[in-house]
Amino acid sequence: MVSFFEDRLVHVEGCSDPAPVGVLPRKLAMQVRARCRSGILTLIAMIGIAAQSATVASAQTPPPMQVVEGKHIVLKSDSGSRESLVELAESYDAAVPQWERFWQLPPGTLDRWRVDAFVMADPQRFRDSGDLPPDLSFPFGYAIDSNIWVIRQKSDYYTRHLLLHEGVHALAIELFGGTGPSWFAEGLAEMLSVHRGTGRQVEVNVVPESTQLVPYWGRFKLLSQRRDEQRIPTLDAVLQYPPDLKSDVESYGWSWVAAMLLTEYPEYRPAVLAEAQNGSLRTVAFSTAFKRRLSQQWPIVQARWRMLTNTIDYGFDWSRERIDLAIRDKLWRGNPIETTIQADRGWQSVGVRFAPGMRVKVSPRGRCSLDDDPKPWISEPPGVTIHYANDRPLGQLLVCVLPNKTDEQRQLEPLLIRSVESDTEIIIDEHCWLLFRINDDLGDLGNNRGGYTVSIRR
Repeated sequence: MVSFFEDRLVHVEGCSDPAPVGVLPRKLAMQVRARCRSGILTLIAMIGIAAQSATVASAQTPPPMQVVEGKHIVLKSDSGSRESLVELAESYDAAVPQWERFWQLPPGTLDRWRVDAFVMADPQRFRDSGDLPPDLSFPFGYAIDSNIWVIRQKSDYYTRHLLLHEGVHALAIELFGGTGPSWFAEGLAEMLSVHRGTGRQVEVNVVPESTQLVPYWGRFKLLSQRRDEQRIPTLDAVLQYPPDLKSDVESYGWSWVAAMLLTEYPEYRPAVLAEAQNGSLRTVAFSTAFKRRLSQQWPIVQARWRMLTNTIDYGFDWSRERIDLAIRDKLWRGNPIETTIQADRGWQSVGVRFAPGMRVKVSPRGRCSLDDDPKPWISEPPGVTIHYANDRPLGQLLVCVLPNKTDEQRQLEPLLIRSVESDTEIIIDEHCWLLFRINDDLGDLGNNRGGYTVSIRR
């Protein structure tokens, strides 16, 4: 602004010096106004550039490192809010007592055990600070002794999962001097880090109920693809995985399934606990010794592996899906069998083995109740044809021919699974069991009631 007064000072905002004047000629006044207006615009432009530079500089300045301490963890990170880091530390602390119980350690054994953990958005900052060895590079996570490094992932769940996963490795090193071969190390670490809940409510060693609850975890997606492609590995192939899996997600997935199989059946868990003591071994000798511990039961282990890999997916419930098989199951001699196939359970054996050349007649009957929202579906053996699950009618009776012996090749042969809607003849061409289940989504078995009666005759 410019003010003109006779015989007074003229002060022009943006100009440095006021000038004594009388009555300024109009032309001179306009020149002064133009000059100062230009100065104001120049100043405004300079202020804008300075503010923009300050903003860019602020954006390029990384946030300060944060450190959070828990009972079992000292966590340092270059990213995330303090609240999120506290939640990570609480999650880790909640998992440690569960790991203690899994390994059947005396209560309080791990009270003083602690790790240093680093959750990194920019690993180079941790190299520069000396927190990450300069020659150590990995896509997800790494553990050395009581040190854990994790690359921050796109989801909080997967970051937490990796922190727990590497924590299991660190604990194995602490307890057993090593993690064992890759299938054992990664399988158990996956199993004891798959979780539900956050913070102090974390529960490990669960099967996820849906993909929405475990974003970016991705194991089931790959396993389902291999199932569709009929490229499921044998259990022996998994036990022969190379020492370095190179962070291959599919191999981690099958190792996880193997770890669950070998710990969810009580008769196998002692072998896992015993062989863990040899964690310093990462060679084939470890797996050979492990198989030797279960040699008498290995055909049953293989048979259960075939059923598990064919079935497992989101919502799988071990309390409903354990299969009752035994070496002592007698060979069927043709005497009539009548049994009930429960709607709230998975695959169920009729308790005998069948020999090649037998012609078996299966006769189903009865009704069961499936689901209860908005009201129960009443189904008979053909199933409810207006409601589908797993690409089959809901409630349809299924039979699986499960071989007694599995060839130790690289991939499993597909299982023969067919519907039993009415009297059905099955020709047995190899030593096997017959298993039945009532079709439903894995996560929906808990609200089913009743079952079908199955009669088996020559």
